[in-house]
Amino acid sequence: MSASASVEVPEAPASSSSQAPQDQSHLPPGKRNYRRIEAPTAEQIASEDFMNNCVVRTVLSAVMGSGMGVMFGIFMGTMDTGSTIGGTVEYQKQMLRQAFREMAKNTMSKSKSYAKGFAAMGALFAGTECLIESYRARHDSRNSIYAGCATGAILAHSGGPKACAIGCGRKYGTKD
Repeated sequence: MSASASVEVPEAPASSSSQAPQDQSHLPPGKRNYRRIEAPTAEQIASEDFMNNCVVRTVLSAVMGSGMGVMFGIFMGTMDTGSTIGGTVEYQKQMLRQAFREMAKNTMSKSKSYAKGFAAMGALFAGTECLIESYRARHDSRNSIYAGCATGAILAHSGGPKACAIGCGRKYGTKD
């Protein structure tokens, strides 16, 4: 055989399969099957640009946070026995319909409260993270750390500067 003889490289099928290729590291390079890498379409690029928008990420986090808050409020509202409302004796003497009505009101108020809190925290964190990411011009895990620190400091702002520092520091392993 001459050195100029061409080596046939098997071509991967045109359709991309959802299965990952088996480990072929033991095969020589000419015997391995390769998957084709296709360039992203204009729709994929547009959707990625849309999701990387700070306003979209902040609003999406607020909506998802409020949804989680509603679910958490429903869970916590149904777990409340009502003993703190009027005492256990009065609570036990209630009619079933009245007890359900009171539990539904309690669950609704807890759901609204948790939804507002979770939405605010989600929006604050996502917005802060996006601003930090655009300022640093990097997409790495430090953005989340800095955003968590800033969010903790903002949530603790009413306690003064020491509380802001503790809100940031305690979250990431530093001590008083």
